[in-house]
Amino acid sequence: MSTPNTETAVSPQAAAVATGGNPPPARGFGRRLSPNVGVFFQRYGVLIAFLLVILFFSLEKPHAFPTLTNLRAVLSGMAALTVLAAVLTVPMIMGDFDLSVGFNAQVLGAIAVTLMAFDGLSAGTAIIVTLLIGGAIGMALGALIAWSRVSAFVITLGAGILLQGVELRITDGKTVFSGLSNSYVQIANHKLLSFTLPVWIALVVCLVLWYVTRHTVLGRYMAAVGGNQEAARLSGINVERMRTAGFVLVGIGAVIAGVIITSQAASAYPNSASGLLIPAYAGVFLGAAVLRPGEFHIWGTLIGVLFMSIIQNGLTLMNYSASTTNVIQGCVFIAAVLMSRIGNRG
Repeated sequence: MSTPNTETAVSPQAAAVATGGNPPPARGFGRRLSPNVGVFFQRYGVLIAFLLVILFFSLEKPHAFPTLTNLRAVLSGMAALTVLAAVLTVPMIMGDFDLSVGFNAQVLGAIAVTLMAFDGLSAGTAIIVTLLIGGAIGMALGALIAWSRVSAFVITLGAGILLQGVELRITDGKTVFSGLSNSYVQIANHKLLSFTLPVWIALVVCLVLWYVTRHTVLGRYMAAVGGNQEAARLSGINVERMRTAGFVLVGIGAVIAGVIITSQAASAYPNSASGLLIPAYAGVFLGAAVLRPGEFHIWGTLIGVLFMSIIQNGLTLMNYSASTTNVIQGCVFIAAVLMSRIGNRG
């Protein structure tokens, strides 16, 4: 007589439990996001949020927001901020912060104006002298940070306080508007292909920094320093020199931003750029969630700054107060970054 077959079908979940393993997820429940979908949202989540914001404002203000006139206003208004955010991206690639950049821009702008107003220098000469001063400030800060091994956060915070005092000393805490060269003021008003000169200056700065950071030996060295300073040093890279170079670029960028700000205002006034520090870093960090998640890069920073500027412009057109605008900007910033992290779930 044959022995009856007592074997029964066992589900994969039950078999895994019986052997002490973890059961696979039941079909249709607890499934992870498709890797392809996750990568897509990581790379393009911020861009999707950006497009949704543009669509929303275009529907809400169809006769004011999606116009060439408004685009010109947005790009002109964000020119100085774009320059600051772009140059800040360079030390961020190497893992350094610069909290003095806003104060640096306003004191350098004040220097350019006072050289014309009080010393009678021409606009070109005043800008060249200020560029040299800005580069020297950046070199001093970078060298102090790199060779002292003290946190850039701490040193640049102290430098910001010092520079604010220097600015008040130069201007005596007053607005300086007389004695400016007409050619200096025209920097903000002169148009090329229907866009003002500051827009093109900001674009050129982004192009130059993109080329330097992505297509030169200097850029590769900077990326290596940001990846691992000790490994970079062992491979023969002068880490201190690279970090100093990053702060020199910030100093030069601060001059350009200061010139744009004072040219647009046709004056130098106290604390003219102090409010740009947080928006600049917001643009840098938002840009690190675009196209190459987790990596600081120039075009991402440009998109981040444009994103934040578009939000501010749209809310202003809808007559929201400044406080409400700040709250909404912060919420959209957080939501956009979280959207880019969807692929990391599970």
